[in-house]
Amino acid sequence: MATATRQRVRLGDLLVQRGVITDEQLAAALAAQQRGSQQRLIGEILVDLGYATKEQVLSAVSASCGVPFARLVPQLVDPAVRNALPESFIQKHGVLPLFKIRDMITVATSEPSNLFLVDEMVHAAGLRVQLVAATPDNIYQMIEHTLADRKGQPPGDEAAADASTLDDVVLSEDFDTVYGSWPPEKVATLLVREAVRARASVIHLEPDEKVLRIRFGIDGALHVVMRPPVRLAAGLVGAFDEMTGPGGRGASGPEVRRSARLLVQGRAVQLQIASMGGAFGPCVTVRLVRDDEAHRPLEKLGFDFELLARYRKVIEAGHGLVLVAGPRASGITTTLYSTLNALDPIRLNIRTLESCVHFNLPGVNQFSPATCGMADPDAALARLLAQQPDVLVLDCEVSDAAAKMAAEAARDGCLVLAQVRAIDAADALARLSARVPADILGVALKAVLAQRLVRAVCTHCRSSHEPPADLRRQIADAFGPVEQYIKGRGCAHCARTGLAGQIGLFELVPLEGHLAELLAAPRDHRQWRAAVRAAKCPSLWVDGVNKIRAGITSLEEVMAVLSGCPGEMLQPEPAPAAAAAGRPGD
Repeated sequence: MATATRQRVRLGDLLVQRGVITDEQLAAALAAQQRGSQQRLIGEILVDLGYATKEQVLSAVSASCGVPFARLVPQLVDPAVRNALPESFIQKHGVLPLFKIRDMITVATSEPSNLFLVDEMVHAAGLRVQLVAATPDNIYQMIEHTLADRKGQPPGDEAAADASTLDDVVLSEDFDTVYGSWPPEKVATLLVREAVRARASVIHLEPDEKVLRIRFGIDGALHVVMRPPVRLAAGLVGAFDEMTGPGGRGASGPEVRRSARLLVQGRAVQLQIASMGGAFGPCVTVRLVRDDEAHRPLEKLGFDFELLARYRKVIEAGHGLVLVAGPRASGITTTLYSTLNALDPIRLNIRTLESCVHFNLPGVNQFSPATCGMADPDAALARLLAQQPDVLVLDCEVSDAAAKMAAEAARDGCLVLAQVRAIDAADALARLSARVPADILGVALKAVLAQRLVRAVCTHCRSSHEPPADLRRQIADAFGPVEQYIKGRGCAHCARTGLAGQIGLFELVPLEGHLAELLAAPRDHRQWRAAVRAAKCPSLWVDGVNKIRAGITSLEEVMAVLSGCPGEMLQPEPAPAAAAAGRPGD
């Protein structure tokens, strides 16, 4: 009877009884829940509003389920029982076996109400299961204490994790001696964990005739970290597939795409797995997207102070079409997500349509063709616009007809943020003006933000250096003198590259005055580029040299990244066919 009574108490009422929130705060949260078009749990809304912490909500949820809530400490964890559940299961579901008494194992979970998960644990462990509720961060902190092969970094030290380098990666070149007896699932888990520690954004599995080359992508550069025998390839690919669950998500056929969300070292990470058959077996790319990257404020992306103020003014207007332009791997998605973080998801109806949902944003309704069950992004966009969003983000390729739909929504009062594959702002303007009727675009388009990513000089080995005299003169003639050039010598912290971390280069072109009048008729990229320069909008080159002048990045890095990008360096302009690949909205 006590259990039945406990189940009848609603979470909000229980939090009021505990003195965590007031009746007024509960009423405000319930009102926000009713206003939202997507079903959201009252606990999530209370956390978003700042009325309760995740720990307070989870403690109340566990009490309503009759499950004890605990703050885990190492003394509660018996490393000997960890193998009661497979490592892939522990990582995927965020659970941790604590101890075993006779035929019952006690397991920590952050989902005490998930009865299906309990059934899976019973089946996997072959034992009866008793639950203890704990926060995800607490669980993964304790998981680190049970890792026998962990070296160097104290468990749960997030500052140390951010400072990890490729030299810190716990991987041995002698594969057969160190890992020869390991199952593929354990090797896959090790690779993911060490990739996160090294700040890698991608893992490449590339089978050759005799070896499987495994590389980490860090700050846009690739590093070989392991060369196991090629016989491991099939098992390792299967282990990564298992992380995404049976069947996975994505296309069938010669190319397969899957995605999964894991907690790694207490941090939420999304794995996006793409595989394609090669001469010696499938080549697999595992992209790692950390949730904390989605919550970076705009101020930390690399914006110049004045440019950021102008960009915020455009966004805060709350209507119109804003293009975020750049080639692939230029940080467009991060900028879009950071922009959404600057908006109010409680007051605004925010919708995204993405090729793949990279990050989970609280309060934002996110969609992709896969989640909508539609192969056609245009059909998904039409259905999404029927929900009358205040803010719409397009982070996927759309047709000319869909681009017109998005521009019409912007003209009618919606704030539309759309990514465009282009080499600079003028190229983006030329591409979009050729796709959307001038009468619509002239009213809808408010600004273009173009960007690239450059690597920052390593703070541990930075030093001054002298570029060639003719190059210094060229820079001085175009942008003014640079008093001191900075370059990294190379050290353990930057994998001997002299560069560590990435920062954005930006170019903002507001469509106002004479530039807005030019939207009345299509123009090619050269005409647009001349108009943008005449309007005194600083180019990507200007921002790059300013960051060189500030000692943030190096001249060599800026020149490499902006190679082929027209600007004050008087490089030959690429022909339209040679411009950045992809269509607007890609």
